[in-house]
Amino acid sequence: MHYYVEITCLPDEGVSVAFIMGKVMDVLHLALVNLQQQVGRNPVGIGFPAYVYQEDDTGEVEAAQMGGKIRLFSRDQAHLEALNLKQQLERLADYVHIRGISEIDCPNLAFASFQRVQPKSSKERLIRRKAKHTGQTEAVVREQFASFEEQRTHLPFVHMRSHSSTQAFRLFIEKQVAEPVEDWQFSSYGLNGRVPVPDF
Repeated sequence: MHYYVEITCLPDEGVSVAFIMGKVMDVLHLALVNLQQQVGRNPVGIGFPAYVYQEDDTGEVEAAQMGGKIRLFSRDQAHLEALNLKQQLERLADYVHIRGISEIDCPNLAFASFQRVQPKSSKERLIRRKAKHTGQTEAVVREQFASFEEQRTHLPFVHMRSHSSTQAFRLFIEKQVAEPVEDWQFSSYGLNGRVPVPDF
């Protein structure tokens, strides 16, 4: 059995759905980290029911958006209750609507996985990181990256902020239709490319 909570982001004058989504995901990330520390793993997955990514026949992107809804899924209702979402999202109360925990009872339920995609897009950041981890000078590492081509992605994303470094970043997410699996654990963002969540 699966249980879920649905959060709808409500745009306001001068406040976009994308901005609210980022703030909500920041809060959810911290809540999932805390849950992971309590139970030893994260048993709550996240889905985006309004997610859209379409390419035409030539590979050009026609549509890419996260939408304004987030669903949190668990096989144990207690894990969703432990997130205490109403209190966690209290400061965003004017911008979100949280539906109570519901049980999913659908025999022909479809599933999809949502996974983080990290394109190697910043050559300078990669050079600094490798220099730091290997002890080589940036000049030496820069030579190693001479032929490096930065990757780009047009996948939908959420604007996030790192809680450790306070740096802003884009959390790119890819959706894949998939069959359900027995394994049921997710990253601290609620994502896992090998573990699908209900998709409806």
